[in-house]
Amino acid sequence: MNNSILYRLQLHRIPNLLIIALLTFVIACSSSEGQQSPPPPPTVTVSAPLEENITQYDEFTGRFRAIERVEVRARVDGYLEEIRFTDGELVEKGEVLFVVDQRPYKIALERAQADLINARTHLELARKELDRAKNLRSTGAVSQELIDRRTQEHLSAQAAVSSAEAAVHSAELDLEFTQVKAPVSGKISENFVSVGNLVSGGLSSATLLTRIVSLDPIYFTFEASEDQLIRYKKSGSFKGNVSTTRESFQTVKARLLGEEEFTYEGSLDFFDNEIDESTGTLRVRALFSNDELLLTPGMFARARFSATGRHRELLIPDKAIGSDQAQRFVFVVDDSSKVSRKFVKTGNLYNDLRIIEEGLSRTDRVIVDGLSKVQADQKVTARQDQLALAEEGKKQ
Repeated sequence: MNNSILYRLQLHRIPNLLIIALLTFVIACSSSEGQQSPPPPPTVTVSAPLEENITQYDEFTGRFRAIERVEVRARVDGYLEEIRFTDGELVEKGEVLFVVDQRPYKIALERAQADLINARTHLELARKELDRAKNLRSTGAVSQELIDRRTQEHLSAQAAVSSAEAAVHSAELDLEFTQVKAPVSGKISENFVSVGNLVSGGLSSATLLTRIVSLDPIYFTFEASEDQLIRYKKSGSFKGNVSTTRESFQTVKARLLGEEEFTYEGSLDFFDNEIDESTGTLRVRALFSNDELLLTPGMFARARFSATGRHRELLIPDKAIGSDQAQRFVFVVDDSSKVSRKFVKTGNLYNDLRIIEEGLSRTDRVIVDGLSKVQADQKVTARQDQLALAEEGKKQ
């Protein structure tokens, strides 16, 4: 009876033992497979930096500005009688723009001329009386006192003539100022005062009649940063005097809003004598020809010029550069396929590639694709590639 019960209990335990053994086998196999098959290293694309002989440009934002900008104001009082220009047209220096009523000034000139004739008549009389007194003095017929009086009268008459001549010149000037002429050649604005209005002359209260701006040539002004100025000085491009800078540095090209190409060409004309403390920038000016009058004062534009001329640089794709706070870095792969990180100093974009100023050599194998897959000290499978510069970059 006891043997029968034990036999039954042993038969009951056999399925459980088989299940445990089976689970132990599966776990062992899985563990063995995990140890024998680690994940393969990530595949990345590497390339040596492209070394090219390039012209590096600095770009700036600025505005065109008229060389001459004049507010045309009345110089004499009177009623505006005539306007001799069309709003917005081009005018030449010396061209009559406005005419103020001339009649009062013609009368004033005639009165001044009459006063001058009268003063000259008195001067002639005083001269004759002085000569007569001097002749009589030689015979003792007149006293020295009379001679002195006649001399003073003659001097007074001379002064009166000088004053009358000045009055005539002033009246002539006032009459001339009734014709308001263009002080410079350029494009005129609208007339701010209509015919029939009273205008005022003088210095502080003179009536503003219109404005004129010159168009050809035209200035372009922009701001260069302090670090750019230091770089230009170190490169020998900037000496503080435009005439001493190298010729390639003087050439400036500009493009307007909506344009792709830098089609307008000018030359550096002026550097300010101090850096603005509030902005840390230096004001720079270029001079552009404007024969076709396409450039307008106040117009916004982008300008560029080369401070260093043509030189060799290392270039890599911008996407191959990572950022660690304020530092820029790239991943490079050594001969053992191990990844390391190199910090670099970057320059401007040249076409579709970024200039590397410091931190890389021409023999480094830089990861240019797959940057997000790797980290420092990791093994990778490197696929070699070769960088090339886009066609438009080669033309620059």
